[in-house]
Amino acid sequence: MNGLLALAAAGGCAALGMRASRRLARRCALLTAWDGALVRMEGAVTHSGAGLMAVLKQGAGEENAVLRELIRRMEASPAASPEALTEGLPWGELLAPEERETLAACLRGLFCPTLTQQAQALSAARDQWAVYLYRCREKREQDGKLYVSLGWLGGAAAFILLC
Repeated sequence: MNGLLALAAAGGCAALGMRASRRLARRCALLTAWDGALVRMEGAVTHSGAGLMAVLKQGAGEENAVLRELIRRMEASPAASPEALTEGLPWGELLAPEERETLAACLRGLFCPTLTQQAQALSAARDQWAVYLYRCREKREQDGKLYVSLGWLGGAAAFILLC
């Protein structure tokens, strides 16, 4: 019976380590997806001078729920202010508060009247986003392996202690 308990504890520890590592990987994937959306939106503004809805649709693609929700809100309330439209967007749990604020400021900047101001808002967001993405990738490389290793090590220690 102790062997089964020890094995279950070891598996639980290992699973926690792998879960933490997967969370870092999902976070990096999300930041990478947002980077792609910012690139697409910047291209739509700087190269084609597309309107706001076209820019947002270009950035949203198929996978960006936040931009799709913003588009839905704009269609439902075309006269709403940028602040009202961007407040309470479904950012998800993986983005840090400063990352959410960078994206919200960028989205508010897209409501500026000139293409130059819109391009500046996107450029500033992309510059800051590059820093976030770099940090996330570094953390994933360093901490991801550490979490898996600690999970297995903790599992092994639990197994030894309980046997």
